Amino acid sequence: MRNEHMKLVRSVVVMGVGATLVLAGVGCATTGTSATAMTPAEAEQVASEECVGVPAKERENGLMAYRDSIVGTRVLKEDVQVGKAKFTHDRGVVISMRAQQGMSAPWIGRVAACHIALVAAAGGPANGGAADPLLVPGATVRVDEAFDGFIVSVRVPDDAAASETLRRAQALMTGPSGPATAER
Repeated sequence: MRNEHMKLVRSVVVMGVGATLVLAGVGCATTGTSATAMTPAEAEQVASEECVGVPAKERENGLMAYRDSIVGTRVLKEDVQVGKAKFTHDRGVVISMRAQQGMSAPWIGRVAACHIALVAAAGGPANGGAADPLLVPGATVRVDEAFDGFIVSVRVPDDAAASETLRRAQALMTGPSGPATAER
């Protein structure tokens, strides 16, 4: 009974701040947590719930805590139908991550939600925020399982934010401590 009540409270709080967290079957997690959609007080509430059990490194760094697991990035495209015409727009970035022991799609989604909420509660990013694709204004995150890891989709509201999100995600791949993969 208490567990059901806690799930309901979490759903109401998250939806009340304009963000949703859905942990669906077969390893799909969605977090619509957006740093710009929350006041600092609302973000503190979300962070206090989402960050329970999340280690300090993941709280502070979000996906960058798993930088060695990031194996690729690509543009997230969205098709829009207007009458008979079909247009394709950049809507963010897709980040491919290699699986590690103890990782799951719901866990990565929770780390992302915690990180975004903590940054919003602090009033903005501290060091490294300019390189974090999760902290582009209006960004939402969806995590899906793949055969050998995870697909993290970071969706943003417009083309300018999409370009910035891609730039930040690609910087994760090219930095000095980026992963050593065949793609580099």
